[in-house]
Amino acid sequence: MAGRYFTISQAADRLEVSHDTVLRLVHAGTLPAVRVSERLYRIPRPALERFESGEQVVRRRVVRRRASEGVGFGTRDGEAAHLEMA
Repeated sequence: MAGRYFTISQAADRLEVSHDTVLRLVHAGTLPAVRVSERLYRIPRPALERFESGEQVVRRRVVRRRASEGVGFGTRDGEAAHLEMA
């Protein structure tokens, strides 16, 4: 386990808890993780080490938005230039 990230199973083994317990911690925001795909998460090594030591983990909020009417790229004479999404 010399990598930068742990899988849910690796974190569960290291914490000596079940896979489901680690997923609950991730979903609650207690244990930070990166969502790689619809079903896969990776836990950064520093986050797991802080969690193990009992330190309070700083939680960052990620905001995701979908552009419904195009995306602005810079300004032209005070007006935003828009590119319509196909």
